[in-house]
Amino acid sequence: MSFTKKQVSNFLNDKILFRFTISSDFIIDFHEYKEFFTFDELEKIIKSNLTYWSSIYNIAPNNFMSNWKNLSDKFNLIRKYIFELEELNIDKINEQLYYNLSSSRESIEQDKMVYILSISSPIDKDSEIRKLKSFVSFYTQQSQDNLNEAIRNFIYLSKYNNAIGSYLSNTSQYVFYPALYLLRKNFSNIKENISDFETNIVAPLASKLKDISDDSDEQYREITSFTEDKHNKIQEQFDEKVSEFAEFQKSLNDWQKEKQNKLKDLEETYKNKLSLEAPEQLWNERAIEHQKRATKWTWFLIGAVLALISVSVILVLVIHDYSLNVIKKEIPFISESFILISVISFFIYIVRVLIKIMMSNHHLATEYRQKAALTRFYQSLTYAGTDIDKDERLIIINSLFSRVETGLVKTDTSNDSDTILAILSKNIK
Repeated sequence: MSFTKKQVSNFLNDKILFRFTISSDFIIDFHEYKEFFTFDELEKIIKSNLTYWSSIYNIAPNNFMSNWKNLSDKFNLIRKYIFELEELNIDKINEQLYYNLSSSRESIEQDKMVYILSISSPIDKDSEIRKLKSFVSFYTQQSQDNLNEAIRNFIYLSKYNNAIGSYLSNTSQYVFYPALYLLRKNFSNIKENISDFETNIVAPLASKLKDISDDSDEQYREITSFTEDKHNKIQEQFDEKVSEFAEFQKSLNDWQKEKQNKLKDLEETYKNKLSLEAPEQLWNERAIEHQKRATKWTWFLIGAVLALISVSVILVLVIHDYSLNVIKKEIPFISESFILISVISFFIYIVRVLIKIMMSNHHLATEYRQKAALTRFYQSLTYAGTDIDKDERLIIINSLFSRVETGLVKTDTSNDSDTILAILSKNIK
């Protein structure tokens, strides 16, 4: 995650402060124990001081530029580390500050740490920094040697004016010129020249105004970037929710369609149940009835066969005894074998009729059971939602309502059942 400068500042300002400790050789009026700076303020102080001493370095080399450059590098390292954090963690930040910026720190309030930065250089937070910069402008016009010592002597003489006279007798430029400059300031009405005014007053003010403008522009860019980022995230979330809603709507429509199809299948099943319940019940009843009849006729056939066999034996004996005395005398043209064959043929005919009646009932019971099973199977198909077209329904109706042959008598297939079947076929959808 990338944090804005303002987010980092708001997080650190309540928890971390900085102050400078500077040797008295480099300050005129700076109270280090009273001057505390936030993270943002520290960045601006380092930048402004580094910029000034870098501009002087090209004219008069000095150690101040390198000191501020070193501090700037350390600060930028810490800043980069903070802005690359996925989550702002004060413990980790304090650890980095301690090991990479300053190991000297103190606690002034609960959960608020102050880091002490030591630097051997004047600082623009000194209330008399304008005087120091005016002297630097004066000195660099006269000499470019040993600027560090010249500034040190200027600061000392600014605090102790009574030593100016002794410093004027010194032949070293870095000793003589500070004394000469202060002497001119203290004992003459000579005003700062325009160049010094522009350098030491106008230029710093312009620099501060530029810093304020740059800071405002940066904050504007950060706010704009933050707003666009949040807008993009909101738009992404909105698009995601719209997509989820569309998917949900599709799922709902599919579910509704599925339930409508199931309801339609149930309605179709119910209609089929209403239309086929009575025939199914009738066919089951008839199957049971014919099965009972088949069972009765089977037992009757067994009894009839046994009776016929007994009767046949008796008749054979009677005819044999009777034929010896009567038939041969009164009916000589009829032989005994003819009578026996006639009787046996009659009995066989009776047995065949009984077998046909039994087999017909078995056949009818099987046919009606098959019709009932087919009806139940058709109802299960419609309940399961199986797609059955008109032709397939017509085949099923033909099978269900076609005439059942008894097997006893051949009849014409065209009857009232065919008429009813034709009417039902017209109503099939």
